[in-house]
Amino acid sequence: MSAILGRIHLSGRLVDPTAFASALATLDHYGRDGASMRVEAGIGLGYQRLDVSPFSVHERQPLVEGPYAIVADAILDNRESLCDELSIESGWRSQTPDSRLLLLAYRRWGQECVQRLVGDFAFALWDSRKQILFCARDHIGARPFYYHSYGDSFVFSTDIRALQAFSDLAFEIDESRVAGYLFWPFGCREGSFFHGVYPLPAGHCMSVDHHGVSLRAYWHPGDVPSIRYARREDYIEHLRELLEQAVSDRLVSHYPVGSHLSGGLDSAGVTILASRLMRARGRRLDMCYSWSPPISSEYPLSDRKRDERRVIEEICRREDIRCLYGPTTGQDYLDYLKGDIALEGTTDLFEEHGVMRQAAYRGTRVMLSGWGGDESVTFGVRGYPGYLLKHGQLMRLLSIAHKAAGGYHRPRKWASFLWRECLLSLLPDSVYARYSPYLRPEQLEFLYRPDFVERFAGLLSYRSPAWREYPDPVAMQVLLLTNGHLEGRMSTWSHWSARHGIVYRYPLTDLRLLRYTLGLPPELLWFQGQARSLYRSALDGVLPREVGKNDTVNERKRMKVRGECWKLLALESTRGAFQHECRWLDMLALHTRMSEAPSEMTSAEQMLRFLPLCSAVQVWHLWKYYELNS
Repeated sequence: MSAILGRIHLSGRLVDPTAFASALATLDHYGRDGASMRVEAGIGLGYQRLDVSPFSVHERQPLVEGPYAIVADAILDNRESLCDELSIESGWRSQTPDSRLLLLAYRRWGQECVQRLVGDFAFALWDSRKQILFCARDHIGARPFYYHSYGDSFVFSTDIRALQAFSDLAFEIDESRVAGYLFWPFGCREGSFFHGVYPLPAGHCMSVDHHGVSLRAYWHPGDVPSIRYARREDYIEHLRELLEQAVSDRLVSHYPVGSHLSGGLDSAGVTILASRLMRARGRRLDMCYSWSPPISSEYPLSDRKRDERRVIEEICRREDIRCLYGPTTGQDYLDYLKGDIALEGTTDLFEEHGVMRQAAYRGTRVMLSGWGGDESVTFGVRGYPGYLLKHGQLMRLLSIAHKAAGGYHRPRKWASFLWRECLLSLLPDSVYARYSPYLRPEQLEFLYRPDFVERFAGLLSYRSPAWREYPDPVAMQVLLLTNGHLEGRMSTWSHWSARHGIVYRYPLTDLRLLRYTLGLPPELLWFQGQARSLYRSALDGVLPREVGKNDTVNERKRMKVRGECWKLLALESTRGAFQHECRWLDMLALHTRMSEAPSEMTSAEQMLRFLPLCSAVQVWHLWKYYELNS
């Protein structure tokens, strides 16, 4: 998508147009189709344009109409209904860009306009009559938005690089964020490593005026009304309609469209629906992309039916589409570890770099992803066994336990399931922490300096919101949606993909779809011995029979890639690449860990030693970028 930049001096102090233009230029890689800016007295607004939809070619941002001026990084998916509500004549709709729809919506409904928007967006609108800057970000955080407020001034941007470009602003590293990442690098939440720089949270809007910054949530997944139909078939029919609508709305582009494809439910459903919908429009899905390794002598197709590449190959044959497999190496992972996590995020999904390179070569502008499905339409049974026990629904619980244990003849698996999924979820956090089946900090050998982390002792007890099971599946779904990992992933991919001219779209996080799935009764989570059955039923005749995520081969490749990376780190260490001391890290322990690279990485124990090494290397590079020469 595009990128936006703004600087507001509420006192009326002039914005320096030369400095503003220089800051906007740091975002040139977002704007393949041009850049524009408007600086007037105490207000500077800038826009970098990437055309995606037929409507984006009409963007002329910053857009000024009457007392309003707006910059927007947006693709709206409910354009038709908005146009109806705003009484836009049919002949003008195709020429009305999304920025103007946003401006008109604000003019009609004020700040409550965000309640009527569906799509991916981050925008800022200056209302000169009220002397208020109004900003908003979409419900899931698909588009990034960072801001800094100081005195009577306010700056915002799609990318922190533009904020750094203002020479009169200086951002120091927030060491509490560094300590938190070193101690718990798996949170994958969106946050800033700089004091005073913040991401606008997903589903939030804010107003900025002489009184300061006022932030509020306009959408929360826990505030969704219940949905109850008379028949299961009605639920299925409605879900199918919403799935087709969510995918269809994200195909509105004249450019090549690609899609992720694994053997899992999410990407398979999105890919097949997209392919069929595009064929109906006389077009083709350009290419599918998988992180699994290509079928080769090193990674032959397994005889077991659950090699996910079998599912991928079946889908490709049946739908007459092609798939490119993941070519990643240990050097790719090392390059990822050397990246600037303060600017690009901490999401460990380095395989996508290869996908982006391949897609950019083909001229792809839209990449469909199934991310978010596990938190929405394909949400499993997390919290459901405990819910059944709590509500005395024992027969249904026994059915799930029987499936999970693989039959009645495995009493130890039965006992493990009932303890882990039922009884443990009913216990307090303090007890759960002691017996948690998830990865715990004490299982890792960290490489931070103890005297550094001790300054932030409160962080040692931090856990992400969804770190445990609760006996309530709806509460679990809400926790996952507010956990921060989705917006963290989406922001990282936005920053990575900007250089390739690619926009990521996430049909399974569609707001209309989330409103529906969050309101469903828990009883629909399990049907005739199968989880996620509602989604499977809605796509009956679409999904292959054996679809289901099982990427054993991909995990073997990932282990190999990490082993290669470890060896490269050991080599760099011997060559003096990490010679500078870092006050955040135990450098002796870091060099020792690097030297322990195994000849072949195969075990979970090796992985537990490698993970803290990765976060330490990233933090060392952060130190080098911002502290070493300061």
